[in-house]
Amino acid sequence: MMRKQSEIDKAFIDIETNKNEAISLKSENQRLVNQIQMMNQQLNSSKQENQKLMQQNEMLQEQLNGLKSENQTELKFYEQWKEVQAELSEYKKRTFELLEEQKKWLGGLAEEFTTIASERDDMKNLLFQKEEALEMLLEKHQKMMNTKLMKWNGKYWSLRKKIQLKNK
Repeated sequence: MMRKQSEIDKAFIDIETNKNEAISLKSENQRLVNQIQMMNQQLNSSKQENQKLMQQNEMLQEQLNGLKSENQTELKFYEQWKEVQAELSEYKKRTFELLEEQKKWLGGLAEEFTTIASERDDMKNLLFQKEEALEMLLEKHQKMMNTKLMKWNGKYWSLRKKIQLKNK
């Protein structure tokens, strides 16, 4: 009986041990369930945070694409600006060349004008001298004609007188 008693005691101890192990396993199981729930909550909050971060990432990606587009637009504008500056520089160069050519042409034209004006003044003086000479000649001619007319008149009248005297 002792054996039975010892087996009973052993069984009792085993039951107690099993009971303690079951309680311990239950509490461990409860702790693990709580830990799993906590980890699920962390997982859900991490998923929500991940979702928010993905949305932020999408927004930032859109902004980046917009900035890339703006940057490309600015680069195109800068290239166009450089081309326009080059054209403007070339235009200025051509303009200054044309101005220099026109300046030379106008210088020649001014010299020609001065020459022509000088010739015109010389011609005016010559014309004035010729007109004075012509007036003097006309006056001389008029005097001479008057003298000849007077002589002719004198001869006419003297001939007439003679003719009248003879006719009488």
